Amino acid sequence: MKRVVQRRTRLKGEERREQIIRTATKVFARHGFRGATVRQLAREAGISEAMIYHHFRSKEALYDAILEKKMERTKHLYFPTDAARGRQDRAVLETIIATFLREQTEDNSFMRMLLFSALEGHNLARKFVRKPLQDFFNVLGAYLEAGMKDGTIKPVNREVAARLLLGMAHFLVLLREIYRDPAIKDVGIQDLGRLIVDIFCNGIMEG
Repeated sequence: MKRVVQRRTRLKGEERREQIIRTATKVFARHGFRGATVRQLAREAGISEAMIYHHFRSKEALYDAILEKKMERTKHLYFPTDAARGRQDRAVLETIIATFLREQTEDNSFMRMLLFSALEGHNLARKFVRKPLQDFFNVLGAYLEAGMKDGTIKPVNREVAARLLLGMAHFLVLLREIYRDPAIKDVGIQDLGRLIVDIFCNGIMEG
């Protein structure tokens, strides 16, 4: 009986890098930074440890690449430019929340990885909060403040309001995807998104 030898697929440099990032995100999401080893990453990616070190000099560098890739892929999705220019407040907020809920429910590996990172005291969570998340809050806060100036939004703390909006969505994802709360497991993502925006708008919109 002939033995079937499985050949590893040769990927181009950028394709291999992308494969490593995808695999590492899932491994870090399950085991955390400290719990995941380069050997384990290599085994799950079907490559050698040397191949990982060829693309990333350390686990820290790989962590940074995951964050960079996530932001590069999603940053344009969160803020609808045309609706923002037209001051279509509800459309802007619905887009932000719908995008967040869709991204996190389709694949919550990045959220799990961030939670592990924060609990382990790893720098990834701090980097995420200090740069990309802070940039998002700055943009949303500025948008809300413009609404306060034109009288469509009640005068509130823009920093707190921006975090409250995303905070509602974030906690719902935790309840639904991480804690498996039976009360909301069958509620559609679109319905959850609309409810969040309804509650937020009822609280901050004038009239």
